[in-house]
Amino acid sequence: MVKDHTHDKPDFYNDLDKTYENIWDQLIIGKSKSKSELHQGYISTFNDSFPSVRTVVLRHVDKKNNTISFHTDIRSSKIDEIKKNNAVTMLFYDHGKKIQIKVSGKAEINHKNDKAKMAWDNSRSFSKKCYVVEKAPGTPSDEPTSGYLPEHENELPDDDLLQNGYNNFTLVEIQIHSIEWLYLHRQGHRRALFTSTNGSLNKEWLTP
Repeated sequence: MVKDHTHDKPDFYNDLDKTYENIWDQLIIGKSKSKSELHQGYISTFNDSFPSVRTVVLRHVDKKNNTISFHTDIRSSKIDEIKKNNAVTMLFYDHGKKIQIKVSGKAEINHKNDKAKMAWDNSRSFSKKCYVVEKAPGTPSDEPTSGYLPEHENELPDDDLLQNGYNNFTLVEIQIHSIEWLYLHRQGHRRALFTSTNGSLNKEWLTP
């Protein structure tokens, strides 16, 4: 007898509206919980020759305004690449839930403005320390280095120096154009595309 696995399927399995809501629910959890598999994603930009991909932490999720954000150093190569071409894609995958979320949109660089200041003020001191490194991320070094001065290797810099890190701190906000979603299930995968155009949302199923 063939076992009926209908009860194993989540409520969004055949429902585009519930799928869309679940996507945002999972992103919000990813932003809020460091142990979530969606807490980190892979941001893809264009350099002069090849696509460039790196891991970033999901820091802000705003369903109402259709944006997600991450933090970075203004001196990093991704900033130069975004300045040349702000079309980006951010990819997430939750291995346990078998869900892939691919977000594409236009990146906005926020540096020393109100959005950046709010994000900085809400960041922990340990996170702020990342932005006090002397040299730009990716700068060649003759020996292994954290980029910190020796006196800051194992402790937090004082408040004044941490505040100086604000000069390097950047909030990158992605205005979402499309979200492509993939769900893996033994009874049949599901794939969907959600596209935002002029304030309206188009929802459609895709062949996995």
